[in-house]
Amino acid sequence: MIFQEPMTSLNPVLTIERQIIETMMLHLSMNKSQARTRAKELLDMVGIPDPELQLKAYPHQLSGGMRQRVMIAIALSCNPKLIIADEPTTALDVTIQAQILELMQNLTTQLGVSLIIITHNLGVVARYAQRVLVMYAGNIIETGNAYDIYHKPSHPYTIGLLKSVPRLDTSTKTTLEPIKGLPPNLIDLPSGCSFAPRCDFVEERCKKEKPMLTDVSPGHATACWRSDEIKDLS
Repeated sequence: MIFQEPMTSLNPVLTIERQIIETMMLHLSMNKSQARTRAKELLDMVGIPDPELQLKAYPHQLSGGMRQRVMIAIALSCNPKLIIADEPTTALDVTIQAQILELMQNLTTQLGVSLIIITHNLGVVARYAQRVLVMYAGNIIETGNAYDIYHKPSHPYTIGLLKSVPRLDTSTKTTLEPIKGLPPNLIDLPSGCSFAPRCDFVEERCKKEKPMLTDVSPGHATACWRSDEIKDLS
């Protein structure tokens, strides 16, 4: 797991070395010398210069980007099959965001690790995701490859998300179209489709019956009773 704020995810009173080797000593049965050697290799792998020196540092002595690289090193330390990154670049500036995302993509490809990125940044999704799952009120409401989601959205919420993001290829006079209303109370969801109270395509059936994910094309599915009509409009 890679969390969104490395300063609070790392223990402020333990050195970087302690926080990396502890995991490997516990789960891989390494002795301290073996774990330390592996820790230096991991820091070098994630692009931290002078790993020997940085192992002795405390989290507050590193920049935000360096701390996030340490978090990636810890996530990779026990040879995982899957990494879940929860908003991994939220606390970083834009240039460092790109570096961290490129690093994660390259390392997971190189090591054969699957990567799930949880994010609200549609630019990150468009650039790095092979497969996209759009969620609303705790449910997957559309899934497909990045091209389908961005060019052929078939759920009203997905369309609303895309319309709410500024674009460089439109007129500067174009106004954004926010999604009307508010998200539902998750402990008291409405019957039927959770998005129905905010949907421009709502009909009586939507308020009573919850739609299941249904294929609209190979590899592209959506949970909407009117997905065929919406797909043709997008």
